Amino acid sequence: MKITMKEIAKLANVSQSTVSRVINGNKGVNEEAAQRVLEVIEKVGFIPNKAAQTLKRSKSHIIGVLLTETYNPYFVELIDKLESESRKRGYNILLHVSNRNPIVEWESVQNFIARQVDGMIIIPSGEYNIERISKLPIPSIVMTQNWKPIDSIGLDHILAGKMVAEKFVLSGHKTFGFVGTAPDEKFLGFSSGLQENGVEFADKNYIVLQETSTNNFLIRRDIDAYLEQAGGTVDFTCCFAANDIMALEFMRAIEDRGMKVPEDISIIGFDDTYLAKIMGISSVHQPIEEMVNTTLELLLDRVENEVTSEPVQIKLNPTLVERSSSNLKK
Repeated sequence: MKITMKEIAKLANVSQSTVSRVINGNKGVNEEAAQRVLEVIEKVGFIPNKAAQTLKRSKSHIIGVLLTETYNPYFVELIDKLESESRKRGYNILLHVSNRNPIVEWESVQNFIARQVDGMIIIPSGEYNIERISKLPIPSIVMTQNWKPIDSIGLDHILAGKMVAEKFVLSGHKTFGFVGTAPDEKFLGFSSGLQENGVEFADKNYIVLQETSTNNFLIRRDIDAYLEQAGGTVDFTCCFAANDIMALEFMRAIEDRGMKVPEDISIIGFDDTYLAKIMGISSVHQPIEEMVNTTLELLLDRVENEVTSEPVQIKLNPTLVERSSSNLKK
Protein backbone atom coordinates (compact mmCIF):
# COMPACT_ATOMS: atom_id res chain seq x y z
CA MET A 1 0.00 0.00 0.00
CA LYS A 2 1.34 3.41 -0.97
CA ILE A 3 1.83 5.76 1.95
CA THR A 4 1.56 9.54 1.62
CA MET A 5 3.55 12.41 3.09
CA LYS A 6 0.46 13.33 5.09
CA GLU A 7 0.52 9.94 6.78
CA ILE A 8 4.27 10.22 7.34
CA ALA A 9 3.66 13.58 9.05
CA LYS A 10 1.02 12.09 11.33
CA LEU A 11 3.25 9.18 12.37
CA ALA A 12 6.21 11.50 13.03
CA ASN A 13 4.04 14.08 14.83
CA VAL A 14 5.15 16.89 12.52
CA SER A 15 3.53 18.98 9.80
CA GLN A 16 3.33 17.80 6.21
CA SER A 17 5.49 20.74 5.17
CA THR A 18 8.20 19.53 7.58
CA VAL A 19 8.16 16.11 5.92
CA SER A 20 8.47 17.77 2.53
CA ARG A 21 11.43 19.89 3.67
CA VAL A 22 13.23 16.86 5.09
CA ILE A 23 12.73 14.85 1.89
CA ASN A 24 13.84 17.72 -0.30
CA GLY A 25 16.87 18.56 1.82
CA ASN A 26 15.77 22.10 2.67
CA LYS A 27 17.36 23.93 5.58
CA GLY A 28 15.60 25.14 8.71
CA VAL A 29 14.24 21.80 9.94
CA ASN A 30 14.65 21.02 13.62
CA GLU A 31 17.19 18.18 13.87
CA GLU A 32 15.08 16.14 16.29
CA ALA A 33 11.99 16.47 14.10
CA ALA A 34 13.99 15.55 11.00
CA GLN A 35 15.27 12.44 12.75
CA ARG A 36 11.70 11.37 13.62
CA VAL A 37 10.67 11.81 10.00
CA LEU A 38 13.61 9.74 8.77
CA GLU A 39 12.85 6.97 11.25
CA VAL A 40 9.23 6.79 10.08
CA ILE A 41 10.32 6.79 6.42
CA GLU A 42 12.68 3.90 7.13
CA LYS A 43 10.05 1.96 9.09
CA VAL A 44 7.31 2.19 6.47
CA GLY A 45 9.62 1.91 3.46
CA PHE A 46 8.58 5.22 1.93
CA ILE A 47 10.46 6.01 -1.30
CA PRO A 48 10.34 9.71 -2.27
CA ASN A 49 9.70 10.70 -5.85
CA LYS A 50 12.99 11.30 -7.66
CA ALA A 51 11.52 14.53 -8.97
CA ALA A 52 11.85 15.87 -5.43
CA GLN A 53 15.54 16.41 -6.15
CA THR A 54 14.68 19.30 -8.40
CA LEU A 55 12.82 21.05 -5.57
CA LYS A 56 15.98 21.56 -3.56
CA ARG A 57 16.33 25.34 -3.29
CA SER A 58 19.65 25.73 -1.51
CA LYS A 59 22.91 23.88 -0.94
CA SER A 60 24.85 23.29 2.25
CA HIS A 61 28.18 22.77 0.42
CA ILE A 62 28.77 19.83 2.75
CA ILE A 63 29.54 16.28 1.59
CA GLY A 64 28.80 13.44 3.97
CA VAL A 65 31.66 10.93 4.00
CA LEU A 66 31.06 7.52 5.58
CA LEU A 67 34.20 5.52 6.29
CA THR A 68 34.14 1.79 7.05
CA GLU A 69 37.19 1.79 9.32
CA THR A 70 40.16 3.90 10.39
CA TYR A 71 42.81 1.24 11.07
CA ASN A 72 43.83 0.96 7.42
CA PRO A 73 46.30 3.74 6.51
CA TYR A 74 45.02 3.68 2.93
CA PHE A 75 41.68 5.08 4.08
CA VAL A 76 43.46 7.75 6.13
CA GLU A 77 45.42 8.83 3.05
CA LEU A 78 42.22 8.77 1.00
CA ILE A 79 40.33 10.98 3.47
CA ASP A 80 43.21 13.45 3.61
CA LYS A 81 43.17 13.85 -0.18
CA LEU A 82 39.37 13.92 -0.31
CA GLU A 83 39.18 16.70 2.27
CA SER A 84 41.75 18.91 0.51
CA GLU A 85 40.23 18.40 -2.95
CA SER A 86 36.71 19.08 -1.65
CA ARG A 87 37.87 22.39 -0.17
CA LYS A 88 39.33 23.42 -3.52
CA ARG A 89 35.86 22.94 -4.98
CA GLY A 90 34.14 24.95 -2.23
CA TYR A 91 32.87 22.01 -0.17
CA ASN A 92 33.54 20.72 3.34
CA ILE A 93 33.22 17.10 4.45
CA LEU A 94 31.29 15.68 7.40
CA LEU A 95 32.93 12.40 8.43
CA HIS A 96 31.30 9.40 10.13
CA VAL A 97 32.85 5.95 10.78
CA SER A 98 30.68 2.82 10.76
CA ASN A 99 33.29 0.33 12.03
CA ARG A 100 31.76 -2.24 9.65
CA ASN A 101 28.44 -2.13 11.51
CA PRO A 102 25.53 -1.96 9.00
CA ILE A 103 23.19 -0.47 11.62
CA VAL A 104 25.65 2.31 12.43
CA GLU A 105 26.17 2.80 8.70
CA TRP A 106 22.45 3.41 8.11
CA GLU A 107 22.17 5.67 11.16
CA SER A 108 25.05 7.72 9.75
CA VAL A 109 23.27 8.00 6.40
CA GLN A 110 20.14 9.24 8.16
CA ASN A 111 22.21 11.79 10.07
CA PHE A 112 23.73 13.05 6.82
CA ILE A 113 20.23 13.61 5.44
CA ALA A 114 19.09 15.33 8.62
CA ARG A 115 22.08 17.66 8.35
CA GLN A 116 21.16 18.34 4.71
CA VAL A 117 24.43 17.36 3.06
CA ASP A 118 24.52 17.89 -0.70
CA GLY A 119 25.88 14.44 -1.45
CA MET A 120 27.34 11.33 0.16
CA ILE A 121 30.54 9.34 -0.37
CA ILE A 122 30.71 5.87 1.17
CA ILE A 123 34.17 4.28 1.56
CA PRO A 124 33.27 1.50 0.97
CA SER A 125 29.72 0.23 1.57
CA GLY A 126 28.51 -3.18 2.68
CA GLU A 127 25.79 -4.95 0.73
CA TYR A 128 23.30 -4.61 3.59
CA ASN A 129 22.37 -0.96 2.95
CA ILE A 130 23.35 -0.37 -0.65
CA GLU A 131 19.86 -0.83 -2.11
CA ARG A 132 18.31 1.59 0.39
CA ILE A 133 21.02 4.17 -0.22
CA SER A 134 20.47 3.94 -3.98
CA LYS A 135 16.81 4.93 -3.52
CA LEU A 136 17.46 8.07 -1.49
CA PRO A 137 16.83 11.45 -3.16
CA ILE A 138 20.44 12.51 -2.65
CA PRO A 139 23.47 11.93 -4.91
CA SER A 140 25.69 9.19 -3.51
CA ILE A 141 28.80 7.36 -4.66
CA VAL A 142 30.77 4.39 -3.34
CA MET A 143 34.58 4.57 -3.41
CA THR A 144 37.01 1.60 -3.57
CA GLN A 145 34.22 -0.81 -4.59
CA ASN A 146 31.86 -1.35 -7.50
CA TRP A 147 28.12 -1.65 -6.83
CA LYS A 148 25.61 -1.66 -9.68
CA PRO A 149 22.65 0.09 -7.95
CA ILE A 150 24.70 3.22 -7.28
CA ASP A 151 27.54 5.32 -8.71
CA SER A 152 30.84 3.71 -7.76
CA ILE A 153 34.54 3.88 -8.46
CA GLY A 154 37.19 1.38 -7.47
CA LEU A 155 40.16 -0.60 -8.59
CA ASP A 156 39.50 -3.71 -10.68
CA HIS A 157 40.16 -6.17 -7.84
CA ILE A 158 39.75 -9.28 -9.97
CA LEU A 159 42.30 -8.02 -12.47
CA ALA A 160 44.63 -7.10 -9.59
CA GLY A 161 44.43 -10.63 -8.18
CA LYS A 162 45.12 -12.15 -11.59
CA MET A 163 48.10 -9.83 -12.07
CA VAL A 164 49.65 -10.94 -8.76
CA ALA A 165 49.05 -14.62 -9.54
CA GLU A 166 50.71 -14.31 -12.93
CA LYS A 167 53.71 -12.50 -11.42
CA PHE A 168 54.22 -15.28 -8.89
CA VAL A 169 53.83 -18.03 -11.50
CA LEU A 170 56.24 -16.39 -13.94
CA SER A 171 58.75 -16.05 -11.09
CA GLY A 172 58.79 -19.83 -10.70
CA HIS A 173 56.60 -20.30 -7.64
CA LYS A 174 54.67 -23.57 -7.37
CA THR A 175 52.81 -23.15 -4.08
CA PHE A 176 50.75 -20.12 -3.11
CA GLY A 177 49.25 -18.54 0.02
CA PHE A 178 46.67 -15.86 0.72
CA VAL A 179 45.96 -13.71 3.80
CA GLY A 180 42.52 -12.15 4.17
CA THR A 181 39.03 -12.31 5.62
CA ALA A 182 36.18 -13.96 3.73
CA PRO A 183 37.01 -14.56 0.04
CA ASP A 184 36.48 -11.39 -1.99
CA GLU A 185 37.21 -10.23 -5.53
CA LYS A 186 40.94 -10.00 -4.81
CA PHE A 187 41.07 -13.66 -3.88
CA LEU A 188 38.73 -14.68 -6.70
CA GLY A 189 41.03 -12.94 -9.15
CA PHE A 190 44.09 -14.53 -7.54
CA SER A 191 42.68 -18.07 -7.60
CA SER A 192 41.34 -17.72 -11.14
CA GLY A 193 44.69 -16.32 -12.26
CA LEU A 194 46.37 -19.42 -10.87
CA GLN A 195 43.83 -21.66 -12.62
CA GLU A 196 44.54 -19.94 -15.93
CA ASN A 197 48.16 -20.97 -15.41
CA GLY A 198 47.28 -24.56 -14.62
CA VAL A 199 47.50 -24.28 -10.81
CA GLU A 200 44.79 -24.97 -8.23
CA PHE A 201 44.91 -22.92 -5.02
CA ALA A 202 45.11 -25.16 -1.93
CA ASP A 203 42.45 -24.20 0.63
CA LYS A 204 44.79 -25.03 3.53
CA ASN A 205 47.02 -22.17 2.41
CA TYR A 206 44.30 -19.56 3.01
CA ILE A 207 45.12 -17.71 6.25
CA VAL A 208 41.64 -16.70 7.32
CA LEU A 209 41.31 -13.54 9.41
CA GLN A 210 38.21 -12.71 11.42
CA GLU A 211 35.98 -9.95 10.06
CA THR A 212 36.39 -8.19 13.42
CA SER A 213 40.20 -8.25 13.21
CA THR A 214 40.59 -4.62 12.22
CA ASN A 215 43.94 -3.61 13.71
CA ASN A 216 47.54 -4.84 13.75
CA PHE A 217 47.21 -6.70 17.06
CA LEU A 218 44.14 -8.70 16.06
CA ILE A 219 45.46 -9.44 12.57
CA ARG A 220 48.72 -10.73 14.08
CA ARG A 221 46.73 -12.83 16.56
CA ASP A 222 44.89 -14.60 13.73
CA ILE A 223 48.08 -15.15 11.73
CA ASP A 224 49.88 -16.56 14.77
CA ALA A 225 46.96 -18.93 15.40
CA TYR A 226 47.25 -20.24 11.84
CA LEU A 227 51.01 -20.68 12.09
CA GLU A 228 50.81 -22.45 15.44
CA GLN A 229 48.27 -24.90 14.04
CA ALA A 230 50.57 -25.43 11.04
CA GLY A 231 53.54 -26.22 13.27
CA GLY A 232 55.27 -22.88 12.87
CA THR A 233 55.81 -23.11 9.14
CA VAL A 234 53.91 -22.81 5.85
CA ASP A 235 53.53 -24.94 2.73
CA PHE A 236 53.90 -22.12 0.21
CA THR A 237 56.71 -19.96 -1.13
CA CYS A 238 54.73 -16.82 -1.95
CA CYS A 239 51.77 -15.00 -0.45
CA PHE A 240 49.25 -12.36 -1.53
CA ALA A 241 47.71 -10.28 1.29
CA ALA A 242 44.40 -8.40 1.00
CA ASN A 243 45.98 -5.18 2.33
CA ASP A 244 49.35 -3.83 3.42
CA ILE A 245 48.75 -4.26 7.15
CA MET A 246 48.02 -7.95 6.64
CA ALA A 247 51.16 -8.24 4.52
CA LEU A 248 53.23 -6.48 7.20
CA GLU A 249 51.96 -8.63 10.07
CA PHE A 250 52.44 -11.84 8.06
CA MET A 251 55.99 -10.78 7.22
CA ARG A 252 56.74 -10.08 10.90
CA ALA A 253 55.18 -13.36 12.00
CA ILE A 254 57.20 -15.59 9.67
CA GLU A 255 60.43 -13.68 10.31
CA ASP A 256 59.89 -14.23 14.05
CA ARG A 257 59.84 -17.95 13.24
CA GLY A 258 63.13 -17.89 11.34
CA MET A 259 61.84 -17.62 7.77
CA LYS A 260 63.32 -15.01 5.47
CA VAL A 261 61.57 -12.56 3.13
CA PRO A 262 61.86 -12.85 0.15
CA GLU A 263 64.36 -15.74 0.16
CA ASP A 264 61.92 -18.23 1.71
CA ILE A 265 58.62 -16.46 1.05
CA SER A 266 57.77 -13.62 -1.35
CA ILE A 267 55.02 -11.28 -0.17
CA ILE A 268 52.77 -8.85 -2.05
CA GLY A 269 50.26 -6.56 -0.31
CA PHE A 270 47.47 -4.34 -1.53
CA ASP A 271 46.87 -0.54 -1.42
CA ASP A 272 50.49 0.66 -1.66
CA THR A 273 50.25 2.69 1.55
CA TYR A 274 53.07 4.51 3.33
CA LEU A 275 53.56 1.31 5.37
CA ALA A 276 54.44 -0.57 2.19
CA LYS A 277 56.88 2.16 1.21
CA ILE A 278 58.56 2.28 4.64
CA MET A 279 58.76 -1.50 5.13
CA GLY A 280 59.72 -2.35 1.55
CA ILE A 281 56.58 -4.36 0.82
CA SER A 282 55.62 -4.99 -2.79
CA SER A 283 52.03 -3.87 -3.22
CA VAL A 284 49.20 -3.34 -5.69
CA HIS A 285 48.93 0.42 -6.11
CA GLN A 286 45.59 2.21 -5.68
CA PRO A 287 45.68 5.62 -7.40
CA ILE A 288 44.34 7.89 -4.64
CA GLU A 289 44.51 11.16 -6.58
CA GLU A 290 42.74 9.76 -9.64
CA MET A 291 40.10 8.05 -7.52
CA VAL A 292 39.34 11.17 -5.45
CA ASN A 293 39.18 13.57 -8.39
CA THR A 294 36.98 11.24 -10.45
CA THR A 295 34.67 10.72 -7.47
CA LEU A 296 34.23 14.44 -6.86
CA GLU A 297 33.72 15.22 -10.53
CA LEU A 298 30.96 12.62 -10.79
CA LEU A 299 29.28 13.46 -7.47
CA LEU A 300 29.33 17.24 -7.94
CA ASP A 301 27.98 16.85 -11.47
CA ARG A 302 24.99 15.13 -9.90
CA VAL A 303 24.70 17.83 -7.20
CA GLU A 304 25.28 21.03 -9.15
CA ASN A 305 23.93 20.10 -12.58
CA GLU A 306 21.20 17.73 -11.34
CA VAL A 307 22.39 15.04 -13.73
CA THR A 308 20.11 12.01 -13.39
CA SER A 309 21.61 9.45 -15.76
CA GLU A 310 21.90 5.76 -14.92
CA PRO A 311 24.43 4.82 -12.19
CA VAL A 312 28.04 4.74 -13.37
CA GLN A 313 30.55 2.06 -12.39
CA ILE A 314 34.20 2.94 -12.98
CA LYS A 315 36.96 0.34 -12.63
CA LEU A 316 40.54 1.58 -12.58
CA ASN A 317 43.43 -0.57 -13.78
CA PRO A 318 45.82 -1.86 -11.09
CA THR A 319 49.60 -1.56 -11.14
CA LEU A 320 52.13 -3.47 -9.08
CA VAL A 321 54.91 -1.66 -7.25
CA GLU A 322 57.75 -4.10 -6.60
CA ARG A 323 59.93 -3.74 -3.51
CA SER A 324 62.21 -5.94 -1.41
CA SER A 325 59.47 -8.24 0.00
CA SER A 326 59.18 -10.13 -3.28
CA ASN A 327 61.72 -11.64 -5.63
CA LEU A 328 59.93 -11.33 -8.98
CA LYS A 329 61.27 -11.86 -12.46
CA LYS A 330 60.85 -8.93 -14.82
